[in-house]
Amino acid sequence: MENKKQSLKMSRRAFLSTTAAIGAFTIVPNHVFAAGKKGMVAPSDKIRMVHIGCGTEGLSELDALLKAPAIEIVGVADPNRESYDYIHWSENGLRNQMRSLIGEPGWKEGIKGIPGGRNVMKEVVEIYYRKNRPNYKGTIRAMEDYRELLDEMKDVDAVKIMSPDHQHAYQALDCIARGKHVIMHKPLGNKMTEAMKVVDAARASKLSTHMMAYNAFGDGNMDQIKKWIDAGAIGKLREIHNWSNRPVWPQYPLVPTDTPPVPDGFNWNLWLGPAEMRPYNPQYTHATFRGWYEFGAGAIADMGYYSLWSVFDALKLDSAISVSTRFSRVVGLRNNVPSTIINDYSYPMAAAYRFEVPCKDGSGSIILQWHDGGMKPQRPEGYEEDDLPIEGMMFIGDKGAIVSGFLKEDPRIVGARAKDYAGIKGHPMPEHPRSALPDGTERWLQQWIDGCRGKGKGPGSFEYAKEVNETFNLGSVSLMSNGKKLIYDPKTRRITNDENANRLLTRNIRNGWEM
Repeated sequence: MENKKQSLKMSRRAFLSTTAAIGAFTIVPNHVFAAGKKGMVAPSDKIRMVHIGCGTEGLSELDALLKAPAIEIVGVADPNRESYDYIHWSENGLRNQMRSLIGEPGWKEGIKGIPGGRNVMKEVVEIYYRKNRPNYKGTIRAMEDYRELLDEMKDVDAVKIMSPDHQHAYQALDCIARGKHVIMHKPLGNKMTEAMKVVDAARASKLSTHMMAYNAFGDGNMDQIKKWIDAGAIGKLREIHNWSNRPVWPQYPLVPTDTPPVPDGFNWNLWLGPAEMRPYNPQYTHATFRGWYEFGAGAIADMGYYSLWSVFDALKLDSAISVSTRFSRVVGLRNNVPSTIINDYSYPMAAAYRFEVPCKDGSGSIILQWHDGGMKPQRPEGYEEDDLPIEGMMFIGDKGAIVSGFLKEDPRIVGARAKDYAGIKGHPMPEHPRSALPDGTERWLQQWIDGCRGKGKGPGSFEYAKEVNETFNLGSVSLMSNGKKLIYDPKTRRITNDENANRLLTRNIRNGWEM
């Protein structure tokens, strides 16, 4: 009898791991444990999560996690303890958002600056849970190093990764190896080899993963656009253009030479992670990390995943096989002589990428062009306005064009052919992925939760983002190679016409951060 009792024992952690591994367990309905209370999830059914990265973006996205009954945040980790020097889109916007979330209009009253750091997130989560979860008596563990936190907290099922781009792949691979389900912001990695290792690890695992860019703002009207293309409204598709006014953060053309002290409570060495050691400077951290090749992935990674991932999916596009770039130049003075600054350390203020992208069905390839920093494509023939909008997307065929908003909203066929195809309608827009289900969980998040419970991988899984991550990372290497056209073989994952560029697919990794 004793042996039988022992064989029936299964911890909640083992339960979630087993369902993720075999995808065949039947979940006991919540009401069996939770007395049928709407939105309640039994303790044995909760997904215990550690939140890695506690800056402004992590704080602004907390509401989705906190309102999901199936998730309980139990720990937070960030190299920064607490500070009020973060960068955000308005001085008080984030503070007001947190006040509304936790129901405290006076939160952080009298403190100047934009908040962030692990202690700030710990405070927000604890206040919310105490007010909104009956009988909540927990405390949030806050540490600077997520690895030590996961070593200490053995009964953690999942992580959300909201760190700077250069740490994404290292943290994701480590967490997958630890058996944790993962939500992570784009990109999967800001170096090609790193991102592809994440893809491979996710594909080989039964764990549930989700890259946050998946339909984050809805799918626009991609179904309508594809139906027009398939019907021949613009002839054979030749080119796709996507353009943005990004960057909208400080962009530095020179490496900083001043060496201010590291702020109290900030672990600079830990923030650098796999990157080579250099003196601390605030020009590297917070939102400005996006502008450096070492730490970020540029404007295309900031917004291009939102707009183009669904295009890759709908049109069944493969990874790019070539890329070339052009970009703005910064002119400085050297011995009082105007000189162009050409660097391999920071993204330009404006850039255009030209990718050749094959179709997976072998029917040929198209040209995909990304433009940022105010660059735009030429207006198509028949376009009536004086100029294209500041952000947008365009599909060009040999017989016409379709122009839409940046996220494919409000698409229209340009020119006289529009009336001939006006009767072709795409499927109605699906419900927004950030719309809430009856229990308060956002739709995209429920897909990931279902994966944690062994119900199969969701459409935002890391492996489904392979082609778009591979393509964008190739573009960065062309920029670092002074715009040179590079030929890439996705099968071998190598640049075949430039060995120096090929070496830029990875980074010089510091000891202790090897993948």
